[in-house]
Amino acid sequence: MLVTHNRSKFLCLALKSIMQQTLLPDEIIIIDDASKTPVLKEIVDIIELCKALDIRIKIFRTKNEVGLGAARSIGARRASGKYIVFIDDDAIASKQLIESYINMFKKKRCKIIAGPCYPLYLSEYKLPNWWDEQVLGGLIAVRNDLTYMSKRTWNPADYVFGCNFAIDKNVLESLRGFKPWLGRVRGMLLSGEEWDFVSRALSKGFKVCFSGSAFIYHIIPPSKITIKRMMRMCVDMGRTRCILAHERVFNKSLSIYFIYCAIAVFKDLIEAVINMLMLNEPKTMKKIYDSALHLNTILLCKDTIHKLRSIK
Repeated sequence: MLVTHNRSKFLCLALKSIMQQTLLPDEIIIIDDASKTPVLKEIVDIIELCKALDIRIKIFRTKNEVGLGAARSIGARRASGKYIVFIDDDAIASKQLIESYINMFKKKRCKIIAGPCYPLYLSEYKLPNWWDEQVLGGLIAVRNDLTYMSKRTWNPADYVFGCNFAIDKNVLESLRGFKPWLGRVRGMLLSGEEWDFVSRALSKGFKVCFSGSAFIYHIIPPSKITIKRMMRMCVDMGRTRCILAHERVFNKSLSIYFIYCAIAVFKDLIEAVINMLMLNEPKTMKKIYDSALHLNTILLCKDTIHKLRSIK
């Protein structure tokens, strides 16, 4: 299943990768989240190819942009299969993606499975000097392979990224889908709908697994690797973390989480200065990002919660 919004060029690449799978899907569901140009007009040739391969393709278009969380729930309710594989419209699936997921569902009895996301930087773009894949890859390129994540404490929710994961449909129905307010809502580019979903699944005792062979390549255009983009992410992720803390997804009260963020701001700034003196640009950028993220979580929280209550 794919959710798309104004990225028909990348969507076509994603769909072609799905049709080259070693195990073809029974159906492909596309949620067109109010794109300026309806997706149906852009993928006529691909629809014909799906028919030739005997793959059902279902396309649903929202009247207004509802965000990833709500759009994924809309698509999941319309899925007819037992297992649902989610990838983004700017992701290119490996040929064994679906087969790897199905095998693990059956052999390991998992209910939610995540796969690696590798960045695919556009060839015509030169990465800036302050960029380092091992330091910053997880921020912008949403990298979650074991090489990148190996130094982190194991938390299944940290490995499940929306651009590549699969779910037993029964779990989706049991948890009533993704929270619709974790997405683009009234100008807030929120995220974390998959993190919240997996956290709720774990609390219910559902098994979460990681499949190293079910990987995708996540397309990273030049517009994403800029300092301006990183600072915008700090704002959006700060709002997201505020909501997750407000709803006790972090298993902490909001006041305790604020104290944690306040301490983290000073800690990250000190480490940023140290890295700057050592002329380590990537680590300096990472600590500046972390500090801004924790600060935005505190400063934007009151306004974010107010908007959230009006949406609910």
